[in-house]
Amino acid sequence: MVSKQKIHVNSLQLTVYGLEEYNQLPKGTSVAVMFALHGRLQNQSKMDSVSQAMCQSNERRQKGDRHILVVTFDLPNHGTRLNYKLANYAWKEGKHENPNHAVDMWGVVYSASRTVSELIDVLECYLFGPHHWVEVWGVMGFSMGGHATFLTAANDPRITVAIPIVGTSDYIALMKSRLNEAQLPAETYLPDSFCEMVLRRTAGLDMKLKTKHVLIINAEKDTLVSARFNHPLIDSLRQVHVGREGRDWRYDLVPDVGHEWCPYMIDVTVQWCQQWLITNNHNELSKI
Repeated sequence: MVSKQKIHVNSLQLTVYGLEEYNQLPKGTSVAVMFALHGRLQNQSKMDSVSQAMCQSNERRQKGDRHILVVTFDLPNHGTRLNYKLANYAWKEGKHENPNHAVDMWGVVYSASRTVSELIDVLECYLFGPHHWVEVWGVMGFSMGGHATFLTAANDPRITVAIPIVGTSDYIALMKSRLNEAQLPAETYLPDSFCEMVLRRTAGLDMKLKTKHVLIINAEKDTLVSARFNHPLIDSLRQVHVGREGRDWRYDLVPDVGHEWCPYMIDVTVQWCQQWLITNNHNELSKI
């Protein structure tokens, strides 16, 4: 079992995985940090299994490799930060009806992406005092956390590794699809002014991700966040990414799986972290 330590940073309660093991290593051992963002209607504990799995890779570190730390926190209006539960539901979801679904979820996604960047600004001070031992920053997330992962990686140049799982890079396409399913009028529930704002915030994702080690995972039978919403980004990355598909960046469509975790997703996430966060690739031509 990997160690877990609670710390408070920027008025948030973070869980840091692997810190106790790191403190037993020679002082100054290089570090990689991965932020793991949970999904809608969940909390940071839902990222425990994948966080444990990523940190267990430290047991296979070779000389000169980095030690990976995984950081989780509750996204806005979730877990310990819950303020108004209805705001986390869709327009029509079971017995719940949230007329502000599009705006509410966007607020969480955008705030979470900014929070990761704000944590990168100061986290080393809390973990290592005056020392700068983090060499690589990464972000991954599931579902709504996956939406935020796209945005975070695109907008923060310090993040070089990203793993969005069953998330979308096209928030407006997702909302339009849900709006059609709910048979609700766009002028009331998805107004043009809101769409224009989101499109400005998400413009140019392909160009902003073209140098990132991004592993995009979708599920073939996912009806909640369909893989098709990422197809335009995938097509564009195949044209503009400076690296090689399958090595420097990758798209994985998992067969026979819906909007849920599966062992394969955790396995491939661990492999990607091993390749781009833990292993030092200073002499490899494919490093970008």
